[in-house]
Amino acid sequence: MEAQVASPRIPFRAASTPPASTPHFHTSPPLYIPSTRVSQDDYPESPVGLRPHASLFKPYTFTLGQPPTRRRLPRVLRSPKRLFLTIVFLGVLALLGSFWRTSDRGNVTEPEDFDGLCRFVSPMDAYHRDLSRLRTVSQGSGFPRDSHDRLKTYKHYHSYSPTGHLIVSDNPEAPHPIPLLLDLGEKRWEELLSRQSRTLEDAVREYIRRYGRQPPKGFDKWWDFAMQHNLVLPDEYDRINLDLAPFLALPKSEMMRRMEMVDNMAETFTLVIKDEGGLKWGGTLPRARDTASLLRGFSDYLPDMRATFSIFDQPQIYLSWARRGSLVDLGLRGEKTSHLEETDSAKVKLSRSCAPDSNYRKNGSFLEGKSFIYDSLEAGDLCQSSSDILVTPLDQFHDPPGKDPEWENKPSSKLAWRGSPTGISWMTSNLDWRSAHRIRLHNYANNRSSEPMTYLVPDLGRRDEGDYDEADEYSAMGSDEDLDGWREGNPDVKEQKAVEREGPLRYFEEETLTDQAMEFFYDIKLAGGPIQCSQDDGTCQSMLDEIEWAPRQNGDDLNLNKFLLDIDGNGWSGRFRKLMSTNSLVIKMTMFTEWFQPHLIPWFMYIPAKLDFSDLPDIMAFFRGTPTYPELAFDETAQALARNGKCFVQRMFRMEDLQAYMMRLFLEYARIAAKEGVDMDFHLDNDNWSQMDSSERFSSSESASKHEKATKDLLDFTDRDYSSHSTKMPTVSDVEEVPRQDTAAVMEEAEKDMDAMEGVNLPWEAVMA
Repeated sequence: MEAQVASPRIPFRAASTPPASTPHFHTSPPLYIPSTRVSQDDYPESPVGLRPHASLFKPYTFTLGQPPTRRRLPRVLRSPKRLFLTIVFLGVLALLGSFWRTSDRGNVTEPEDFDGLCRFVSPMDAYHRDLSRLRTVSQGSGFPRDSHDRLKTYKHYHSYSPTGHLIVSDNPEAPHPIPLLLDLGEKRWEELLSRQSRTLEDAVREYIRRYGRQPPKGFDKWWDFAMQHNLVLPDEYDRINLDLAPFLALPKSEMMRRMEMVDNMAETFTLVIKDEGGLKWGGTLPRARDTASLLRGFSDYLPDMRATFSIFDQPQIYLSWARRGSLVDLGLRGEKTSHLEETDSAKVKLSRSCAPDSNYRKNGSFLEGKSFIYDSLEAGDLCQSSSDILVTPLDQFHDPPGKDPEWENKPSSKLAWRGSPTGISWMTSNLDWRSAHRIRLHNYANNRSSEPMTYLVPDLGRRDEGDYDEADEYSAMGSDEDLDGWREGNPDVKEQKAVEREGPLRYFEEETLTDQAMEFFYDIKLAGGPIQCSQDDGTCQSMLDEIEWAPRQNGDDLNLNKFLLDIDGNGWSGRFRKLMSTNSLVIKMTMFTEWFQPHLIPWFMYIPAKLDFSDLPDIMAFFRGTPTYPELAFDETAQALARNGKCFVQRMFRMEDLQAYMMRLFLEYARIAAKEGVDMDFHLDNDNWSQMDSSERFSSSESASKHEKATKDLLDFTDRDYSSHSTKMPTVSDVEEVPRQDTAAVMEEAEKDMDAMEGVNLPWEAVMA
């Protein structure tokens, strides 16, 4: 058998990159120009009443000495027969409308749905309306003004980093990056929706295409559950395959030995499913009870099995890049490893999880220039830092969002957050606790320095004050006619003006005093007091003295803000679902991968932000406005994103979605944990399967190369020309690639890592986190 080349990164991970299909461009909607005048001769519709001019009500006039004109009833109301026929006609229309809504089941792109849940809307359409409004207002104001969004192709200038960041170009012709990211998110969502399976046969084909093996036994029961509960993205479970990939290379006897060992480990709990759906667990841990209650909804479909869980919300297991790569490589080829000793050292270098030529090892300073996150999976993944198996916790799942005003009724446009100083499990004087992310966040947002700071501002035509001003430079020419004549004689200047009128929304850097910017953008404070700190060495007292603590704030008060921040604590954030349930827009900072993350589309349902906070002022300046130009806010665009975030919770973060994930995970885990010789594959036995092209049922060895090609196709993007909102990506030559290594090299690297690390025989990778 020909040796397979190890992937430079762990496979089976569909990053949130642009679709491989040819993108389509959005066309500009008609300009919306608000006015206080009744007459709008230049526009077919009144922007005030949203009615045709012919239907505008004209007040009655009275002539002195004559009785007022008698107002007559509409013609249809003057005849009982006509009234009866009209009622019947309207009733028929209502029945037809009800039938049409019922037949539209599953469509999630319209504003409202038959089941009363919200529907996803287009942030790009909202952006166009915002831009039209700002253009109009800018004509009579002093803040930047520009024309934008003509159907013309422009160069992109920005670059996409393999770390999941859009690196902002300082080229003066470069467009503002946020509209590009909004369009990228919307196209990603459209592409995901369009490729989902609709039947069991389609789902089986897609499963084999992605993973190169049959689905697990019980897959048909899982599909029935998914369709019964209207799962929006039934094919997107690559994370499960990523988590379980190393186990495919373990012999069955080794798997059994490890499962028995972890049953007796401290700080874990074990769920036992036996006798056709019977469910037992030991202990009274709240997390154990939550997990058991989650599994009861589908335990009847599971075989007899055991599963051990960690009680912590942080990752516990770290495999080296070489060791994990060798296990995945062997498992994909259907081979088993002979190297059965795994290590768990008290001190683990995170860099061992990364490939030798990864950005983490090569760029220790992590400096890439000004950037925004476009792929939250890659940006938050320090070389896929842990090897834990992700599950669906219920922590704070049932917490109500509280009183939540509509977007337009929220009095504050600041980014708000309150929280405890978690992040380091125990802070002492020997640790640099001031560098913990939540403490850094508090100090950053409450910086009252008088030093200047800069951030990106949408440029609607203004140039920096130090730049050359055409009118001042040529005012000596005399009249406006002279200046116009000069323009006519200089085609380069004329062309430049045309580009400014038709080109993409650009940006410039605005400078503001730090204290003014922080006061304008943020309401972020640590609340309560010091926790998780040592009293003996004075750490708690230092925290108490140095930090300006705020009182705790309930959800009702936080919901008065249009923008809410979510940030990790000791582990993943449990409040994220509650925040997304509100009418506010959530900005999320995280380095932890969670089970729902492949379904959560950045810049369509929420805004991802960096843990160094460097992109926060640019994000807030776009959606909130700035201290200098508070009117320059893309407010309706932010409202559309907030609506989609709420829809995500209502449609994709339900209890049924958690159960669907756990059911599929347990079916896969049951196959891995089954005894030798037991067939745990699902076999489709109808006529449709027999008609499938034999080439679709490729072997395990063939699947490795096919998946490798599919992964590469995600990077094979088109040319570097971009429309004003295009999401076309750089060619693969513009994205740094990690050199390929064969299996022998991977195994050699693995053995070196194993020899260099301390401790043996502790199988942490068999514990679910």
